[in-house]
Amino acid sequence: MTGQDIDFTKSGVSRFPNRDLGVPRFKCEVGVPLAQQKELGHNRFHPDIPPLFECDPGDEVILETPGYDDYQLRDQDDDSDLNFDLTRTHPLAGPIRIRGAEPGDLLVVELLDIQPLSGIGYSNILPGMGGPLKDWFPNGFKTVWDLHGIYATSRQVPGVRIPAISHPGILAVAPSHELLEQWNRREDPLIETGEAGPRAEATDTAVLRTLEGEEWARVAAKAARTIPPRENGGNMDIKNMSRGSKVYLPVFVEGALFSCGDLHFAEGDGEITWNAIEMDGATWVKFDLIKGGMARYGIRNPAFRPSPVDPNFGTRYISFVGYSARGDEQRYLDATMAAVDAVEQAIDYLTKFGYTPEQAYTIISVAPCEMHVGGIVDIPNAAVTLSIPVDIFDQDILPTA
Repeated sequence: MTGQDIDFTKSGVSRFPNRDLGVPRFKCEVGVPLAQQKELGHNRFHPDIPPLFECDPGDEVILETPGYDDYQLRDQDDDSDLNFDLTRTHPLAGPIRIRGAEPGDLLVVELLDIQPLSGIGYSNILPGMGGPLKDWFPNGFKTVWDLHGIYATSRQVPGVRIPAISHPGILAVAPSHELLEQWNRREDPLIETGEAGPRAEATDTAVLRTLEGEEWARVAAKAARTIPPRENGGNMDIKNMSRGSKVYLPVFVEGALFSCGDLHFAEGDGEITWNAIEMDGATWVKFDLIKGGMARYGIRNPAFRPSPVDPNFGTRYISFVGYSARGDEQRYLDATMAAVDAVEQAIDYLTKFGYTPEQAYTIISVAPCEMHVGGIVDIPNAAVTLSIPVDIFDQDILPTA
């Protein structure tokens, strides 16, 4: 039998008609901003966004989404597109209404698969948004990744091959009106000091599925940006929430109203530059419900069972230890300072092997690095470790005598 003899089909999830599993698939048109295919989803959180689809516990769906940049970045070496409109992040698919879901339940989301669409990824140090070391890189740094099979490579960061731990940066349910108001109350003061992302300064970029006119304006004025993680899940950016994971999301509204997006090909713990290897892609999920699960298990924020799939590096890492003390500066059990201290040491180290600080910072953010709290009890110093897998490099980066 030749390939020409096979009757291929695009229906369901199989190319073969007699093996069509019939899973609903909601398609994203590659290269087209969400505002031009708004029926697919939304880029704000609000309980009044109309559902894309309704299903039962036990059902599966496949949701395709643009990358977090909403197709503003281009596969070109010119970095003029780094200053794109961040108010268009993150384009999400959904919401999906799960029949029988009620406030106080836990929505169980099993991640069956995550795959790229276009095969191109981006991991940029954005000017003014480059994580805790943003002041090091005021001009930013653009990286384009070619996603082929289970590895990603980049012409901007040669000599490394990044294995996939593909995962959705955002898995979320809708907040209740009360929870949404609470978010706005507690975050608005931080917006004034620059410690939280702006909420309503550019409502014209809000995509709210099929809402229009006065309803769109009402919802857009109160809707929450998708940048921080919150009680509903949201932008958690957890690398081990990958294929095979089960995620337990607290339910705040009838139907749960599940959405996802901001897909990552790979990421290190902390996503330290504010970028993983960001990609467009398809997320295949299966739903279940635990009735009354929030009270029964004392869960108020998402919980999850990590993916059983991980790159196998064994003990092949080099680890850096950071403290909440450096030179004359001393802070009390400050795990963030300790984490940044470890990252700075890792950057200095990688520059000894020919990488620029920009390339080193990018590697730490996108490679499957492990960041652990070593101790937060030995006052006054917290200790955090950053471990970099040495086998992603085409040279030996271990110290030698």
